[in-house]
Amino acid sequence: MTKRSFKDFSIRKLDLSSYDVHFLSKYRIWFAIPLVVILIAVIVFSVFAIVNKDAQDGMNLGIDFTGGTVMTVTVGNALEEEGAYAEYSEALRKIVEDAGYNVSYVQKSGTGAEAGVMLKYQNKDADIEASNQAMKDAITLRYPSVTAEDVSLESISASSANDLLEKALISLAVIFVVMLVYIAIRFELWSGISALIALIHDVLMMIAFTIIFHIEVNTTYVAAVITIVAYSINNTIIVFDRVRELMPKTQKAYGSRREPLARNIEEAVNETFTRSAVSTLTTMIPVFLLGVFGVLSLRQFAWPIMFGLVAGAFSSLFLAPTIYYLIRNAVNEAKDRKNTKAPQLKQARR
Repeated sequence: MTKRSFKDFSIRKLDLSSYDVHFLSKYRIWFAIPLVVILIAVIVFSVFAIVNKDAQDGMNLGIDFTGGTVMTVTVGNALEEEGAYAEYSEALRKIVEDAGYNVSYVQKSGTGAEAGVMLKYQNKDADIEASNQAMKDAITLRYPSVTAEDVSLESISASSANDLLEKALISLAVIFVVMLVYIAIRFELWSGISALIALIHDVLMMIAFTIIFHIEVNTTYVAAVITIVAYSINNTIIVFDRVRELMPKTQKAYGSRREPLARNIEEAVNETFTRSAVSTLTTMIPVFLLGVFGVLSLRQFAWPIMFGLVAGAFSSLFLAPTIYYLIRNAVNEAKDRKNTKAPQLKQARR
């Protein structure tokens, strides 16, 4: 077999017709897709912010991040009757909205004698004590069987919300650093950097789709992001592990660790493509059903997970391997230039 230089395997000169998926030569597409999604998200964010005259409204932040009130109205066994929950939830929502507050969450809570309706709404700019008393008066007037003690009101301050956001960001940063170190030790530094960029892409795509579809961001959303980060890195590691397994075979054929890099990556993606696609699809089916038929709290968790699954599959199969190839290619070419110049400099000094 005729040996070929590493430069013959540059992205523009790839000849991998024996494989099914030829993704390295389409690297511009893989970089363009997330940029387009982010651009759409920026436009949607701007529209919501301009229409509502508040930059904060560009993203649908829940009271977990903005501050507000959680109200739980205990109804008891009466809530178990047919149609009772729908009637109570709509009536309570109307009471809150008539007071001028936006309800972001309605959910059934408890069972039996503890059954009730939970609502979340923003009233951070109001006189909290007066607002809470007005709510209790309106509810007890509408439902004489419900006493003031049956209406529980818990306020979430803006400082608590900011503290939650800060801890969420710190948690993500720690996860990213730990994964970078783990992958760098198990494989190499360039694999870790590529995987980290892919994870950042997944988080950005989840945020972008959340803005586009104006889905509420709350503590459940943070859990969804962390879940996707863990799920996505698993698929990426599988691809990199397959690249490492293929290296000895192609190294023997080409007599170099550099020349077969592109072939290894292409073949690794093709061999893991079906596994990654099927596992992602089988995960998406139950998550999709939860997003369509589940209660509100489950829907708020399911849809971000759906976005993250799509983004994670994309980054694991196309983005991370492509970034890894580009970095390794650039590093190897830099080493080649250095090794070429070293003898020349030595010769010139003589």
